[in-house]
Amino acid sequence: MRNLLGSLLAIIGAAATLVSPWQAWYNNRHGSSYKFYEVFGSGVTLSGSGIMDSVFLVFLITAVLAVAGVVLRSRALVGAAGVIAFGFTILWMVRQGQAAGELTVTGANNRGLGSGVAYAFGGGLLMIIGSLMMTGRTRRTVVAEPARTKTADQAMYGTAATTSAPPAITTTAPADKNPVPPAAAPAATPAQTSASAAPTASERTGTERLSKEERQMLGLDEDASAEPKKQN
Repeated sequence: MRNLLGSLLAIIGAAATLVSPWQAWYNNRHGSSYKFYEVFGSGVTLSGSGIMDSVFLVFLITAVLAVAGVVLRSRALVGAAGVIAFGFTILWMVRQGQAAGELTVTGANNRGLGSGVAYAFGGGLLMIIGSLMMTGRTRRTVVAEPARTKTADQAMYGTAATTSAPPAITTTAPADKNPVPPAAAPAATPAQTSASAAPTASERTGTERLSKEERQMLGLDEDASAEPKKQN
């Protein structure tokens, strides 16, 4: 908001100074007929001047500086333009008073200072006030990040720095001092043992069907033949 108000005052002041050379400055004489360099030399004379060597050139330069300062938000440029316009007007009034022997405000006979001096004086003052109201550019603070070191491979290939995960740590549980023995298989019962040892009915019937000769050949009747001999 302050920049807006200050810029507006500076533009109004620059416009006022540009209008002032086309108004009466002293004794109904326009400012565009005064040579600007006479202020710094021998003093104000009655000789006329062109547009580009009159006081209009000074105010044209100050107006350009003021507009540039508003666009760039530069308080220094706007303030410099105001000081130049205001200071030149004051200096011209002093030199004009020395040349005329007096310095009065315009009266009924149109003698003395005219409205052109008021425009130049007021325009320079507005530019100075506008520069004081402006806040200028806002400065941005940049926070510097810590520098990152690159490895040789990253510097060679331009790869981004990556962080490697820490190695995984594996832990083994301590061995149990009293290990539990595996469960033993249940012992077989006597009934199961005798049942497995006894021949099946099919095996007995198959043996009984063998003939006597086959039994003798197989040695199955050796025990039966031996028993009568032991009895005799």
